Amino acid sequence: MKQHYRRLLILLVLSVLIIWGLFRLGNIELNAATLTKVDWNWLLLAFVMFYSGIFVRGLRWQRILKTMGWSTGYGYMQALLMSGFFLSLILPARLGDVARVGMLKQDHKIPIAQGIASLAAERALDVFAILILAIIGAMWALPGRVPSEIWQLIAGAAILLVVCFLGLLAVPGLERWLRHPGQLETRVPVKIWSIYQKILDFGFSMVYGIRTLGRYPLTLAVAILESFYIWLCDVLIIYLGLLSVGATALFSVSLFAGMVSDLVVAVPLTPGGLGQFELVLIWLLTQFEVTTAQASLTVLLVRFIGLWSFLPMGAMVTYIFGFSRLMSLTGKETGETTEETSSTPSLPKPAES
Repeated sequence: MKQHYRRLLILLVLSVLIIWGLFRLGNIELNAATLTKVDWNWLLLAFVMFYSGIFVRGLRWQRILKTMGWSTGYGYMQALLMSGFFLSLILPARLGDVARVGMLKQDHKIPIAQGIASLAAERALDVFAILILAIIGAMWALPGRVPSEIWQLIAGAAILLVVCFLGLLAVPGLERWLRHPGQLETRVPVKIWSIYQKILDFGFSMVYGIRTLGRYPLTLAVAILESFYIWLCDVLIIYLGLLSVGATALFSVSLFAGMVSDLVVAVPLTPGGLGQFELVLIWLLTQFEVTTAQASLTVLLVRFIGLWSFLPMGAMVTYIFGFSRLMSLTGKETGETTEETSSTPSLPKPAES
């Protein structure tokens, strides 16, 4: 547990350094005069948008799991989602997602493969929504003047998404070939072949869990709409942050800058993307009629809403609901599992050709 406190301390130190750097970059003085320049009504609305986005994220995740055949209470899903976000801020490589999957297995007997499938579906929906919004923002904010680097970033993410989609379509045929690869099947030792089949069982259970969403067009459409709402909330937080500091940037600027920044930090190199997100967002905002001081202060306010103010909230939810059991990520259960379980659904089967 001490190790996690150290990681939290490191995050706080990084945050202090980022805050100091942004104040220096924007030549902002930390005093009462600066605070009085902020319109707190806009900032309060930004808080509402942030937590409404988290609320919808919980609904979407619950919907995805229900489509896969697993029913859980919304309160549990929302608390677990917030705990996962909190752990991802203090642990490397988004290990909060590992904790989410582990808790689903521990508390509701949901197989690891199905838990991973639900998170993969979340990520696919997020990337799809971000890409569409980024393209709209780019064409709206910079008509005919979008830098080639931005298009390359968007195209790279789009190609990756298309490849994953095509892979899902090819799964049934690929599974038949992998399970019965001709003469190779008779040449492999029985024990190794058994392990190989178990690996395939895990992988295809996960993939078919994702494919299940495609069988329910209405549910998929609602999940897509929820994804657009989630990321538009992020855009509105930036836009309201700009309004709160007196910047007159258009909504299209917030849309373009916010979505491109989110694409850049899709794979965070630091906890919470600290440093990455701030530098990219400030650079993009200052390409328009936003001063460095306004951009720096806006980013500070955005981070305060979405990161620093969330840390105590996430920590409180994590401990109150007992999700700190998996903070060690050792794979061992450090607490008793609840008696609340779901009925075991039949896993999706390969489509017949």
